[in-house]
Amino acid sequence: MSTLKTNALLILSALLLLSLWSPGTLLAANEPALSLKATNREATVIIEVKGQHLSDLYAYQFSLAYDSKLVRFTGATSPIAGFTVEPIVKDGRILFAHSKVGSAKGTSGEAALASFTFERIAGSAAKFVLHEIKLVDSALKMVELGKSISLSNLGATFKDVAGHWAEKSIMRAVEQGWVAGYSDQTYRPHKHVTRAEFVAMLARALQLPIASAPELEFADRDTIPAWARGYIAAAVEARLIAGYADGTFQAGKLITRAEMAALIVRSQGIVPASGDKPGFSDSGDIPQWALPYIAEASGRGWIKGVGDNRFAPLNHANRAEAAHLLVTIHQD
Repeated sequence: MSTLKTNALLILSALLLLSLWSPGTLLAANEPALSLKATNREATVIIEVKGQHLSDLYAYQFSLAYDSKLVRFTGATSPIAGFTVEPIVKDGRILFAHSKVGSAKGTSGEAALASFTFERIAGSAAKFVLHEIKLVDSALKMVELGKSISLSNLGATFKDVAGHWAEKSIMRAVEQGWVAGYSDQTYRPHKHVTRAEFVAMLARALQLPIASAPELEFADRDTIPAWARGYIAAAVEARLIAGYADGTFQAGKLITRAEMAALIVRSQGIVPASGDKPGFSDSGDIPQWALPYIAEASGRGWIKGVGDNRFAPLNHANRAEAAHLLVTIHQD
């Protein structure tokens, strides 16, 4: 190991030892402060730790607590040059420590300090708490922030849903953690949904148990995105969905309105009568297997037509429809 990394390890080791007994120092409002920011994606939550009013920050350590029943920690990094100790993860708590190396100047002003990535394993919004914050300057003087910082991955705002017919449903689904927006503060309500995406949304809404090492038997399992495998395995286990006749799942294929209706009916434990048919004018376009599911879903008011008494069974479902349908079945 290089001398620089050895020095960094010594500093970080000192931090870890100090955390056992240091009484800490409460800082005034104009002193260094940390904040949390959550970025929600379909399968992940990214928590960014930022520092404000920093002065010669050379090394730092803090703990991030999270609900391990809702999210699974997958990694952490720091954008600041230096050395990061392998995070210590135990009982929903991450101990993170990072230091610059050598004679580098400490960081001042505002800066991103760390980024934590979590895999979502349930539908509810997770809470994150940053505490036990210790900051060290280049002279190895340490201060401790006495206030913890809490954040829930809620409160999303989107610039493309105001006035949309599904606005309330979209925001409700996001608040529940079933769906997420994009990093550019859009939800993209008209974007079509793949089979993998909708299965993930539904699995989160149903709070299906997600295996950490899911096993799939589909012929195209190697093409299924890693983030979606647990959700798909859970949906298969719950008998909500199956593959195609050729043994494939086709995760990237856009889901149809007929498929979405069938998934929703199965998710409620309903076995529709085989002879049931919906009263839409384009019922002749509905695949035979889907007729009773669409009859059940439309009869219960869960899913509606597209106008002119048409159901458009083979049309691809979009993100607005998906969110609205998830909210609707939870209100029934």
